[in-house]
Amino acid sequence: MEPILVVRGLKTEFTTSRGILRAVDGVDLDIGKGEVLGLVGESGCGKTVTALSIMYLLAQPPGRIAGGAIWFRGLNLLAGSEEDIRVRPRSKGPPKLIPSDSHLKRHRARMNKIRGRGLSMVFQEPMSSLNPVLRVGYQVAEVIMFQRRREICDRILSRRNLTPADLDLFRLAMATADPAERERLVVDLCAGSGLPPDKVNALIDASGLDIEERIQRLQRLAPRHRFGDRTWPRFLKHLDALEEAHFAREWAKLSRQSVGQAAIDLFDPGKNPVARDLPPLASVTPREESLALYFRSTAVREKRTALEPTEGLRAAVEQLLRDSAKGPFGVMFADVESVTLGKNAIELRFPARPPFHLGAELDYWSRRVIYRILLTIPLLRSQLMRPVEEEARRDVLQLLRLVRIPEPTKVYDEYPHELSGGMQQRVMIAMALAGEPALMIADEPTTALDVTTQAQILWLLKDLRKRIDAAILYITHDLAVVAELSDRVAVMYAGKIVEDAPVADLFREPLHPYAQGLLESIVSTETRQLEPGAMLPTIPGTVPDLLNPPSGCRFHPRCKFAFARCQTEEPMLLSPVPNRKVACHLYDKEAANVPGH
Repeated sequence: MEPILVVRGLKTEFTTSRGILRAVDGVDLDIGKGEVLGLVGESGCGKTVTALSIMYLLAQPPGRIAGGAIWFRGLNLLAGSEEDIRVRPRSKGPPKLIPSDSHLKRHRARMNKIRGRGLSMVFQEPMSSLNPVLRVGYQVAEVIMFQRRREICDRILSRRNLTPADLDLFRLAMATADPAERERLVVDLCAGSGLPPDKVNALIDASGLDIEERIQRLQRLAPRHRFGDRTWPRFLKHLDALEEAHFAREWAKLSRQSVGQAAIDLFDPGKNPVARDLPPLASVTPREESLALYFRSTAVREKRTALEPTEGLRAAVEQLLRDSAKGPFGVMFADVESVTLGKNAIELRFPARPPFHLGAELDYWSRRVIYRILLTIPLLRSQLMRPVEEEARRDVLQLLRLVRIPEPTKVYDEYPHELSGGMQQRVMIAMALAGEPALMIADEPTTALDVTTQAQILWLLKDLRKRIDAAILYITHDLAVVAELSDRVAVMYAGKIVEDAPVADLFREPLHPYAQGLLESIVSTETRQLEPGAMLPTIPGTVPDLLNPPSGCRFHPRCKFAFARCQTEEPMLLSPVPNRKVACHLYDKEAANVPGH
């Protein structure tokens, strides 16, 4: 399965009065296109911090991403963020984190182009995530107006005349007595014609007029909303096109500069078994439009003799890239255009970036300044953005229908406190879907809901997965939900991934002792018989304090299989069987000779 998100060596830490707390410590994750990955573990294991790190939504300071890479569709989302937070050591107490406002501002602007459109997130508590003073429909529309504004302007500029099919929809809406069916017909009519739903509903409810009079008024209403001033939509469309080119050029440059470590991992047999027969790398040099690879001879490794690039070695590198295309490295090197021989290295050449035009860049910044100045005037903003907001409203009504909210027109104008917990969570899901993301992160979206509403939300997520074909990272501590929804499971403990496996394999035969303990803690009347008054099965102990984690394997104080090596040496995430990974010395080849194991 082709990966869409690859996380490598992610480290996230927080500065506290007691020292540095590393909530995420070297996490590796792969999520394929259209795949649902369940991330499970006890509370405090770092699941939510992992999600917030991927979305770049950490409070900085006290938090900061201390290392690693997050590759999404060929872009390293952490490229260019190395100087966002600077660490200043102090003789007493924890180091001081100093935010670099200019770097933070630029990187957050780049991430704003990814969040919503490429990545989205459903937060754990909808009442604290929704703005209590804004109507829920407008909060969803804001995402659409920011991420899909160019598409909205295209629709405004291409509005058509009313067709006989539109008039038939209007007649059907007047004839039907079912409010939900009428709502659907009105939304379909307004989506293509650009008419405001409230005025269409007013004409339908005008029982004092006969049908033909209402149709005539509808036909007179259409031109006024179709042939307005189109200068502002054209301005926005051109601004978005310039902005997209600006950020695409910047992202590509930063990602190519950070591809050095990814290349080292690509040629590391321990991380990429396909590279087992190739010579090791001596060094990697990122360049403007290429990546230079310097190999060293395996025959005289002690002298580190440089290996002369040959046509055969170039062909072997090409074959490695082809063999790795479906794996996690495919995301990092998907845009490699060709493999060529240099003077003393083999070069991976990237497509040439569009030439830099000073005029286009000046046009972008001047339009951006004009846009911000105009929108600071409230009256002017309301007039200019009204067509865009009305067009976004139609998309919101479609989304509310998609997430099974009854009477979406009524719900659009309600405030969060007027909705139940389940309805609020549906609004959050609609907001996450508003930008048509390729990957949606759901952070325990059913935690604060009753059992019936939980079942409805889970059914909705399963249904949406089939409709939108988006990948989902589902964070939960409920293994029953994982079994129902996920394709693969990653088990997290104390800031680290300890097991990664297909869901059926994990439930049939968990490898890591922590995963075994989680499954044993599930009590079922069908699979086990408990004596009256007997203690329920649990994992002894608690999650360790991440300010001072245990040495070696972090689970060894609670593990019934722990031996001496577990206390001193940290296990690596290995693949003892195909399609599975586990970080445990019990499955390490070196542990095979340990007595009793």
